[in-house]
Amino acid sequence: MQRVAFVNPRLPLPSSSFTRFRLRNMSTNPSPVSPKFVSVEGADIHSRSKPDGFRFRLVSYNILAQVYVKSSLFPHSPSPCLKWKARSQAILTILKNLGADFLCLQEVDEYDGFYKGKMEILGYSGLYIQRSGQKRDGCGIFYKQDRAELVLEEKMDYNDLVSPIEDYKDGSANKDSLEQSNGDRNIHKNPASTNAPENRGDPNDPRVRLKRDCVGILAAFRLKDLSRHVIVVANTHIYWDPKWADVKLAQAKYLLSRLAQFRDLVSDKFDCIPAVIVAGDFNSTPGDEKKSYSE
Repeated sequence: MQRVAFVNPRLPLPSSSFTRFRLRNMSTNPSPVSPKFVSVEGADIHSRSKPDGFRFRLVSYNILAQVYVKSSLFPHSPSPCLKWKARSQAILTILKNLGADFLCLQEVDEYDGFYKGKMEILGYSGLYIQRSGQKRDGCGIFYKQDRAELVLEEKMDYNDLVSPIEDYKDGSANKDSLEQSNGDRNIHKNPASTNAPENRGDPNDPRVRLKRDCVGILAAFRLKDLSRHVIVVANTHIYWDPKWADVKLAQAKYLLSRLAQFRDLVSDKFDCIPAVIVAGDFNSTPGDEKKSYSE
């Protein structure tokens, strides 16, 4: 049985509209407040005399891409905290203090110029996929080199949902395969808002509606402990707009489909039954609107 400790992804990050730093004597030099792990097994998990199963720490965190940091959006954050020089070091400090074996991060920009090298110094190797189009951020999985070995990886782009539709429009795909690939029958019937900032055409055209430049990573790791267990970790960032619930559902269905295929591939390749962990920013909470659109 796997034991996973997690950190609450809604705890403060270095640049939210909430107060992100404890300032010393109102100094302009911020001191980041690091979240603490809450064990899913309770306080006694590390005090057991006879460990059972295998244990590791995994954190999922939306660290807020610097490209999205605007003072107008975070009026309650001290100005110095919004600067890349301060934020980057604060984020790095928090990630280090978490002491996680796996870090599933969303909205990662400056990967090659900052995170890759800095995280290597902390003992992590990284996987990264940048969003499609002109987007500068993406998803990353960092793992402790002394705790896990990467054995297989696969990257996914939700814009792939558009291809079956284009094939269908060209007459090269049948209707049943189109509906299965979309993840939601008649997805283009959704009458939701047409004023989304990312609107790039007629939102009732599924080729426009589904092209949201969202991505994800699937990775398989072998733990470097006595168990030598293989685990599958997925990290993704689902589309943000609450009025486009159909797009979220289509992306979620595509993720689960790809994940099932990847899990089976890992199982056959390494002759194992891998544990599967899905992490990410799903831009959804219990009770969010979920509609079924029909003719």
